Amino acid sequence: MKIYANQIATTLKDGLAPCYLLFGDEPFQINDCRLQIKQAAKQQGVEEFIRLSDDDQFEWDELIDHCQSMSLFSSTKLIELELTTGKMPKAGSDAIKQITEQLSAETSLVIFGPKLESSQTRAAWFKGLDKVGIYIPVYDIDGNHLQRWLKDQLAKHKMQMSYEAQVYLLEYTAGNLLACAQELEKISMALNSSNITLTDVEKLVADQSRYSVFQLIDQLWAGNAKQCINIIERLKLEELEPNIILWALQKDVVLIQQLNQALNYKLDTKSILDSHKVWKNKQALYLNQAKRIPTHILNAAVHQLSQIDQGIKFHTLPCPYSMFAHVCLMLTGATDLANVKLPLDLDLELN
Repeated sequence: MKIYANQIATTLKDGLAPCYLLFGDEPFQINDCRLQIKQAAKQQGVEEFIRLSDDDQFEWDELIDHCQSMSLFSSTKLIELELTTGKMPKAGSDAIKQITEQLSAETSLVIFGPKLESSQTRAAWFKGLDKVGIYIPVYDIDGNHLQRWLKDQLAKHKMQMSYEAQVYLLEYTAGNLLACAQELEKISMALNSSNITLTDVEKLVADQSRYSVFQLIDQLWAGNAKQCINIIERLKLEELEPNIILWALQKDVVLIQQLNQALNYKLDTKSILDSHKVWKNKQALYLNQAKRIPTHILNAAVHQLSQIDQGIKFHTLPCPYSMFAHVCLMLTGATDLANVKLPLDLDLELN
């Protein structure tokens, strides 16, 4: 059965499942689900908890032994297994096939790790566990979902926070739920007041934003010019390798340029999407961008990215991050700012 992370508490009220599959690239939610499962297990009398990890020393027979042996301390036990790469070797697949039918209310298994590819969720080991257990795919949270998540966290802490304070907290811990949760813990301990204001949060919150190049791309195609600049500023402060940003931008911009040309000449776009291995749920996004962005802007962006590539290779760019900001301004439609003299002032206020 498939559920989402925010449904785990309700599901646990019906008792422990034989197996839980937690996979995704958002560590806070995975850890939060694990803690809720362990807490529910304790409430149901489980006293033995075993933690395993598929490191270089791990033997899959160890998992089989733990699943087959009686608990030393109670009639039930909970076994956690971390897949550090998300990949399942043949030995692991064989072991899980052997133990799947042995899982029960007496022995629950929690397997967690990074996001699984679709091919992995079709594998025999996954299907076998999915039939007897619960699959919880964990996704990054943004937008309205992020605001709802924060409200849930505030409710858990029995805290009331002004809307302005919530916006501030989310902005300064964007992309890092763990940092946001830690700041809430700090605020909760520092303030007795249940009505927390923006001033309170500004005094207490440390700037722990963690952005990734993938968030930059998401904000770029959402047309959020200001957020693009904020993220690039963060990536610069974190000294993210410029080649990583260049790769991500070039990959998407070249694809959209090719789609734009195909649409202009009424050519097939499916072959382009297939050649770039674009997932079906992303295809409409790229086609919409190809229709939205003028051809001359796309051509200029591709040309500028090529210049950045040359500049990085020959060490002739004083600040490639400013050039990335320039490209993003062009592509988001902030053409009135596209000719701003470089390097850009990254504190620039955009309308």
